[in-house]
Amino acid sequence: MPNVNVSLKDIGKLVGKKLSVKEFKEAVLYAKGEVDAIEGDMITVDMKDTNRPDLLSAEGLAREIRSRITRDRGITKYKIRKGNIELLVDKNVANIRPYIAAAIVKNVKVTEDFLIQIIQLQEKVCLTFGRKRKEAAIGLYDWTKLKGPMHYRAYKPREKKFIPLEYKVEMDLEEILEDHPTGREYKHLLEGKNKYPIFEDNNGVVASMPPIINSQITGKVSENTKEVLVEVTGHNQERVNTALNVMVSALAERGFDIYSVKVRYPNRTVITPDFTPKKVSVNLDSIRSFSGMDLSNKQIVELLQKARYDAKISGKKVVCQYPSYRQDILHPVDVIEDVLISYGYGNIEPTSIESATIGSERIETKQVDLARDICVGLGLQEILTYTMTSKKKQTETIDLDPEKEKFVEIENPMSENYAIFRKRLFPELLEFLSKNKHNSYPQKIFEVGKTLELDAKSETGVNEKNTLCIILIGKGAEFNTIKSVLDAITSNKGETYSLKETQLPFLEKGKQAELALGKRKGFIGEVSKSTLNKFGLEQKTVVLELEI
Repeated sequence: MPNVNVSLKDIGKLVGKKLSVKEFKEAVLYAKGEVDAIEGDMITVDMKDTNRPDLLSAEGLAREIRSRITRDRGITKYKIRKGNIELLVDKNVANIRPYIAAAIVKNVKVTEDFLIQIIQLQEKVCLTFGRKRKEAAIGLYDWTKLKGPMHYRAYKPREKKFIPLEYKVEMDLEEILEDHPTGREYKHLLEGKNKYPIFEDNNGVVASMPPIINSQITGKVSENTKEVLVEVTGHNQERVNTALNVMVSALAERGFDIYSVKVRYPNRTVITPDFTPKKVSVNLDSIRSFSGMDLSNKQIVELLQKARYDAKISGKKVVCQYPSYRQDILHPVDVIEDVLISYGYGNIEPTSIESATIGSERIETKQVDLARDICVGLGLQEILTYTMTSKKKQTETIDLDPEKEKFVEIENPMSENYAIFRKRLFPELLEFLSKNKHNSYPQKIFEVGKTLELDAKSETGVNEKNTLCIILIGKGAEFNTIKSVLDAITSNKGETYSLKETQLPFLEKGKQAELALGKRKGFIGEVSKSTLNKFGLEQKTVVLELEI
């Protein structure tokens, strides 16, 4: 989880009330934070929720605390003045990094606290919410050194030169990616592109090379800066807008003036930033049922206002508007969580269970245990792999197109190795085998675990299944052998199955089949040489994967 460093004095100024260390420790709990370390006036806060990028700075924490301990409640109203600057988006960035949003901030008063917080917020948002700049990269510039309109274009690797941040010599775009430390760190984000994006002014003065690096001349905010241009690029307009709103609302918290920018795409025009509140309705009885408390309508509205909602009762529901910088409200239960945070978990009185129940294993659990026992009885070795994995492992390594395969993804993964939930078990088992080539063959392994798929018909949009995967590698790993394992499993469970021909790219042609057990599905066959090569495996391998 990310840590946020803040000055207690600065927090006090932003809240409008001097806070003791004890008061801050208690208040920051409302923002899902805990004080991790104290050194003089500086406090390190361990944030427990990475889905709230708006809380990754002193400004965001102060805004949240202020609504809990003062009468400043509901959505904070920030004034956006109409700007006269246009940002022209060239059509040649459409297949590279297509979306951009921007704002101008004037009457900026740069202090040490401000510089620390704005740089920290920029870095934290790019790292977490921006997925290490892949989905959102943020640039801050001294606006007085640029001349509008601004342009967002793409250039060939050797076509454009500028002095990158912390350098003294000009470098072309290719040289930056190959020789500059930051360029080398993030060049994978532009891998495979024959042109690279550039953000520049009307005179061709380069501001930055998104999402890699800023210009040394314009891309630096100092104690002399009076006007700041904020820019965000990415692959999704909504995510880009949210990141901009997070940055700009933090600047507005310090009393700076915000001006809009007109972003002109080839086929449409967008005005940014856009602070229009989002809306969600929640059943009042659901709030009472989930919380276990008989809260009045008035109490519910007041608790939501403390959580920065504008709320009003409409029949049996409470209609809530919430700030545009929040993107974590995906379900009514998220609103109910904010009600409970405002009430205070420590203030909830525990109650005794009035009805006695007799516990028993769920049918699904019994089925999983039975499958596991059968596999052990067949002489197979059980292994356990992570539910979270990488998109590459679940697609490219088994010859599937990553653009066509859809997964349940983590919105802000800390690592690409754990960015999605697995859709199939067998790539994970193949990786396990690739790390155990030093052990003798044959190897016979199995895993019973969860797999997840997107499902629009499900309440959560996700279908979670219990899945069994068996892999045999080495001598005796034949189609008939793995089929006999299937026969043993279905016979012991009293089930029947059917097979039909299929063409899965990770299995050998003519040695594979689609498996059906009623509504449950699976596949069986010999793993293709192409897939085995990607895992560094040389022995013949057969696989069986089916839903339990």
